[in-house]
Amino acid sequence: MSREVIRPWPMQADHKVPYVPAIKVKGGTVLFMSGMGALPPVHRHPHVPEEWILPDDPAEQTRRALDKIRTVVEAAGGSFRDIVKITRYLKDIGEQDRVNAVIHEYFGENLPCSTTVQVSAFVAPTMKIEIDAWAVIPDAARRRVAKTARRPARSRAAGAARGRRRRS
Repeated sequence: MSREVIRPWPMQADHKVPYVPAIKVKGGTVLFMSGMGALPPVHRHPHVPEEWILPDDPAEQTRRALDKIRTVVEAAGGSFRDIVKITRYLKDIGEQDRVNAVIHEYFGENLPCSTTVQVSAFVAPTMKIEIDAWAVIPDAARRRVAKTARRPARSRAAGAARGRRRRS
Protein backbone atom coordinates (compact mmCIF):
# COMPACT_ATOMS: atom_id res chain seq x y z
CA MET A 1 0.00 0.00 0.00
CA SER A 2 1.23 3.49 -0.69
CA ARG A 3 0.26 6.25 1.72
CA GLU A 4 0.85 9.86 0.78
CA VAL A 5 0.07 12.74 3.15
CA ILE A 6 -1.40 15.73 1.33
CA ARG A 7 -0.54 19.13 2.86
CA PRO A 8 -1.77 21.90 0.55
CA TRP A 9 -0.61 24.58 2.97
CA PRO A 10 2.43 24.79 5.29
CA MET A 11 2.13 23.33 8.77
CA GLN A 12 3.33 25.46 11.67
CA ALA A 13 6.20 23.74 13.46
CA ASP A 14 5.18 25.13 16.86
CA HIS A 15 1.61 23.72 16.62
CA LYS A 16 1.41 20.00 17.31
CA VAL A 17 -1.88 19.22 15.56
CA PRO A 18 -3.37 15.71 16.03
CA TYR A 19 -4.16 15.11 12.35
CA VAL A 20 -3.11 15.62 8.74
CA PRO A 21 -5.31 17.39 6.16
CA ALA A 22 -5.60 14.42 3.78
CA ILE A 23 -4.12 11.02 2.96
CA LYS A 24 -4.02 9.50 -0.52
CA VAL A 25 -3.92 5.69 -0.48
CA LYS A 26 -3.39 3.09 -3.21
CA GLY A 27 -3.24 -0.71 -3.11
CA GLY A 28 -5.17 -1.98 -0.15
CA THR A 29 -8.43 -3.10 1.39
CA VAL A 30 -10.55 -0.54 3.21
CA LEU A 31 -11.61 -1.42 6.75
CA PHE A 32 -14.39 0.64 8.36
CA MET A 33 -14.55 0.34 12.15
CA SER A 34 -17.52 1.09 14.37
CA GLY A 35 -17.24 3.62 17.15
CA MET A 36 -15.20 2.43 20.13
CA GLY A 37 -15.48 3.86 23.60
CA ALA A 38 -14.00 2.91 26.95
CA LEU A 39 -16.67 0.30 27.74
CA PRO A 40 -15.42 -3.31 27.79
CA PRO A 41 -15.29 -4.82 24.29
CA VAL A 42 -17.89 -7.40 25.27
CA HIS A 43 -20.79 -5.98 27.23
CA ARG A 44 -24.51 -6.55 27.49
CA HIS A 45 -27.21 -5.20 25.24
CA PRO A 46 -29.36 -3.56 26.25
CA HIS A 47 -26.74 -1.69 28.25
CA VAL A 48 -26.76 -2.09 32.02
CA PRO A 49 -25.54 0.47 34.58
CA GLU A 50 -23.22 -2.07 36.31
CA GLU A 51 -20.98 -1.92 33.24
CA TRP A 52 -20.81 1.88 33.13
CA ILE A 53 -18.03 2.22 35.71
CA LEU A 54 -15.28 3.98 33.75
CA PRO A 55 -12.31 6.18 34.66
CA ASP A 56 -13.22 9.86 34.79
CA ASP A 57 -9.99 10.75 32.96
CA PRO A 58 -10.59 11.49 29.23
CA ALA A 59 -7.00 10.46 28.40
CA GLU A 60 -7.49 7.01 29.96
CA GLN A 61 -10.83 6.58 28.18
CA THR A 62 -9.10 7.52 24.90
CA ARG A 63 -6.38 4.90 25.52
CA ARG A 64 -9.02 2.23 26.11
CA ALA A 65 -10.85 3.16 22.91
CA LEU A 66 -7.63 3.19 20.87
CA ASP A 67 -6.56 -0.17 22.33
CA LYS A 68 -9.85 -1.65 21.10
CA ILE A 69 -9.30 -0.08 17.67
CA ARG A 70 -5.78 -1.57 17.57
CA THR A 71 -7.24 -5.02 18.37
CA VAL A 72 -9.77 -4.72 15.53
CA VAL A 73 -7.30 -3.52 12.89
CA GLU A 74 -4.80 -6.25 13.86
CA ALA A 75 -7.54 -8.91 13.72
CA ALA A 76 -8.20 -7.73 10.15
CA GLY A 77 -4.52 -8.22 9.25
CA GLY A 78 -3.41 -4.62 9.54
CA SER A 79 -1.60 -2.43 12.00
CA PHE A 80 -2.14 0.92 13.67
CA ARG A 81 -0.04 2.43 10.89
CA ASP A 82 -2.79 1.51 8.38
CA ILE A 83 -5.37 3.78 10.05
CA VAL A 84 -5.99 6.78 7.79
CA LYS A 85 -9.12 8.43 9.27
CA ILE A 86 -10.67 8.79 12.71
CA THR A 87 -13.68 10.64 14.03
CA ARG A 88 -13.59 11.62 17.70
CA TYR A 89 -16.89 12.21 19.45
CA LEU A 90 -16.38 14.09 22.73
CA LYS A 91 -18.90 14.82 25.44
CA ASP A 92 -16.88 17.92 26.42
CA ILE A 93 -14.95 19.62 23.60
CA GLY A 94 -12.85 21.30 26.30
CA GLU A 95 -11.13 17.95 26.90
CA GLN A 96 -9.77 17.69 23.36
CA ASP A 97 -6.22 18.72 24.34
CA ARG A 98 -6.03 15.74 26.73
CA VAL A 99 -7.34 13.52 23.92
CA ASN A 100 -4.88 15.04 21.41
CA ALA A 101 -1.94 14.13 23.67
CA VAL A 102 -3.05 10.48 23.59
CA ILE A 103 -3.58 10.60 19.81
CA HIS A 104 0.09 11.66 19.48
CA GLU A 105 1.11 8.93 21.94
CA TYR A 106 -0.56 6.23 19.80
CA PHE A 107 -0.01 7.52 16.26
CA GLY A 108 3.34 9.33 16.59
CA GLU A 109 4.34 10.75 13.20
CA ASN A 110 1.80 8.53 11.43
CA LEU A 111 -1.19 10.80 12.13
CA PRO A 112 -4.53 10.05 10.47
CA CYS A 113 -7.03 12.50 9.06
CA SER A 114 -9.38 13.45 11.89
CA THR A 115 -12.69 15.06 12.69
CA THR A 116 -13.75 16.10 16.20
CA VAL A 117 -17.39 16.52 17.18
CA GLN A 118 -19.02 17.36 20.51
CA VAL A 119 -22.05 15.23 21.34
CA SER A 120 -24.68 15.65 24.02
CA ALA A 121 -24.68 12.05 25.28
CA PHE A 122 -23.46 8.49 24.81
CA VAL A 123 -25.13 5.12 25.48
CA ALA A 124 -23.34 5.05 28.85
CA PRO A 125 -23.49 8.35 30.76
CA THR A 126 -19.94 7.84 32.10
CA MET A 127 -18.43 7.78 28.59
CA LYS A 128 -16.44 10.85 27.61
CA ILE A 129 -15.27 9.79 24.14
CA GLU A 130 -16.03 7.46 21.26
CA ILE A 131 -13.75 7.04 18.24
CA ASP A 132 -14.46 5.40 14.90
CA ALA A 133 -11.73 4.64 12.40
CA TRP A 134 -10.99 3.76 8.80
CA ALA A 135 -7.91 1.82 7.79
CA VAL A 136 -6.47 0.77 4.45
CA ILE A 137 -4.75 -2.57 4.91
CA PRO A 138 -2.10 -3.46 2.32
CA ASP A 139 -2.96 -6.37 0.06
CA ALA A 140 -1.02 -9.52 1.09
CA ALA A 141 0.99 -9.60 -2.14
CA ARG A 142 1.99 -5.95 -1.73
CA ARG A 143 2.96 -6.57 1.90
CA ARG A 144 5.30 -9.44 0.85
CA VAL A 145 6.86 -7.25 -1.86
CA ALA A 146 7.37 -4.42 0.62
CA LYS A 147 9.07 -6.75 3.14
CA THR A 148 11.28 -8.25 0.43
CA ALA A 149 12.23 -4.80 -0.81
CA ARG A 150 13.52 -3.91 2.66
CA ARG A 151 15.84 -6.93 2.89
CA PRO A 152 19.42 -6.49 1.69
CA ALA A 153 19.97 -8.06 -1.70
CA ARG A 154 22.13 -11.20 -1.83
CA SER A 155 23.66 -12.68 -4.90
CA ARG A 156 22.73 -16.18 -6.08
CA ALA A 157 26.39 -17.19 -5.84
CA ALA A 158 26.53 -16.17 -2.18
CA GLY A 159 23.30 -18.08 -1.49
CA ALA A 160 24.63 -21.19 -3.26
CA ALA A 161 27.89 -21.01 -1.29
CA ARG A 162 25.94 -20.82 1.99
CA GLY A 163 23.92 -23.86 0.94
CA ARG A 164 27.09 -25.87 0.18
CA ARG A 165 28.58 -24.94 3.57
CA ARG A 166 25.48 -26.16 5.44
CA ARG A 167 25.55 -29.56 3.70
CA SER A 168 29.19 -30.25 4.54
